[in-house]
Amino acid sequence: MGTVCLKERLQVEPNSIQKVDEKEEDEEVISEFPQEDEEGQEIQLSHFIMLRNLGKGSYGKVMLVQHRVSQKLYAMKVLIKSAVKTSSQKKHIQTERKVLEITNHNFITKLHYAFQSKTKLYLIMEFVSGGELFYHLKLKGRMTEKKMKFYAAEILVGLDYLHKENIIYRDLKPENILLDSDGHIKLCDFGLSKICSMGDMYAKSICGTFEYIAPEIILGEMYTKCCDWWTYGALLFDMLTGRPPFYQLSRKQIMEFATVKDIEIPSYLSEEAIDLLKNLLKRNPEERLGGQRDAQEIYEHPFFKDIDFQKIERKEIDPPYDLGNERPFKFFDQNLIRKSSVHDTPVTELGRFQDFSNFTYNGDKLSNECNKLLIIH
Repeated sequence: MGTVCLKERLQVEPNSIQKVDEKEEDEEVISEFPQEDEEGQEIQLSHFIMLRNLGKGSYGKVMLVQHRVSQKLYAMKVLIKSAVKTSSQKKHIQTERKVLEITNHNFITKLHYAFQSKTKLYLIMEFVSGGELFYHLKLKGRMTEKKMKFYAAEILVGLDYLHKENIIYRDLKPENILLDSDGHIKLCDFGLSKICSMGDMYAKSICGTFEYIAPEIILGEMYTKCCDWWTYGALLFDMLTGRPPFYQLSRKQIMEFATVKDIEIPSYLSEEAIDLLKNLLKRNPEERLGGQRDAQEIYEHPFFKDIDFQKIERKEIDPPYDLGNERPFKFFDQNLIRKSSVHDTPVTELGRFQDFSNFTYNGDKLSNECNKLLIIH
């Protein structure tokens, strides 16, 4: 899913797999937040003006909205409760909501508000205007190594941050990487993520998107955050070749690649790029690049020898694509954008999961309170 993910991914699409074990399915994601805005008023739909449609999915839709007081633009994701059919789907919503709460980074989409009605859930996210990396790959084809290296570096920093927060992403792919107006990346859609607790850094749920999924997940083995480095390698493969490693393969063929066959890496790539991909796409997680010292091993790889990761993290290096001069909403589904009807469609069915406890959130209020403390002290 993602905030401003212009295609909802909460419900896994046909080429994704999603099987949650009973123990993990029963775990409740808890969060506690203030339920009012800075004026003490409860956050609600009437605080926002709906401007246009941005995207739709199985659970609802995404709209561009404007806060009536601040005039700021946001992406509002509306989820219909009755579309949440199982407890595992509910858990995915709660997980994403929790991940967005506990993260704060340049390369992670930001949640500003969350609230609910009897029939719907509302996530008010930052509006990321550059669309999905998937769109740009489809438009321009495979990237040069120079361009890929920039985005690979930003994605690496974002993944490293998630891992340091004890979060296994599990669904890194071009559709879940957004570009802001300057061309920098934003990771989104954390519904399939695993928030690890101290002493429990393993997962066993079978979930992800088939073309990018790590072998240990496909085989149903216990796995760690190292699974993200396989997926990262598959993503880089896609960016450099124009297709993911398991593109258009059947599930049986993917199982064969996961257990027996090696992925063929094109010889037209540089030696450093080939070596990086080979080491990221090792079937054995312990032998995989990142398997021992996590992101640090990848930072040190020769492919990134000319990258200043501190400048990358501070967004001090200009992206290859400058999206600032593009016409508004160019990177969105134009059929949706052109629709004249922009409103929050009423839903009469309450749905099975009416109560999403502790869903309300006001990130702006928390940020302002933190700033006040910094000024006082």
